Amino acid sequence: EDEEKKEEVVEEILTLSRGDMRRAVTALQSAHSLSSGVGDGKIVKESIAEMAGLPPPKLIDELIETLRTKKFDDMKELVLKIGLEGFPAEFVLSALMEKIIVMEDVDDEAKAKIAIQVAQSDKNLIDGSDEELQLLTVCSLALECFKKRR
Repeated sequence: EDEEKKEEVVEEILTLSRGDMRRAVTALQSAHSLSSGVGDGKIVKESIAEMAGLPPPKLIDELIETLRTKKFDDMKELVLKIGLEGFPAEFVLSALMEKIIVMEDVDDEAKAKIAIQVAQSDKNLIDGSDEELQLLTVCSLALECFKKRR
C-alpha cells in the first residue's frame, strides 16, 4: 500500500508538470519541504497540486459538475470561490479545458467554441484583464454549450 501511494505521488507530479522536468523537480522539492514538518512527513497525492499552486483536480471536477447543473448563480458562486482561494485563472482555464476536451457527452462544436474562448481569455489575461471576469466568461459559454448538448 505504501508503494502504491508513492507511485500515486509520482504520477501526480508528472501529470502536473506536463513533461517539464524542471517543473517536476521543483514540485517534488516544494512538496518535500512543505510536508517535512507536517504529520508523519510523508508527501500525499492530494496536496501536490496545492503545493504547486495549481487548482486541485477535485476543484475542477466540482466546476464541471456545476456547469452540468446549468445554473448560472451556482457557477458564479463557485468561480468567486476559486478566485478567493487564489488559484490563477490561467491554470484553472487550462485544467478545465483538459477535462472538457475528453468529455464524450459534449459535441465537437461546443468544445471548439469553448477552446476559442479559453484562448481569447488567456490572451486577455496576458494583457492584464481581470481573472474573475475571464473565468466567468469561459464558464458562461460552457454553461450555454452544456445546455444545448444531447
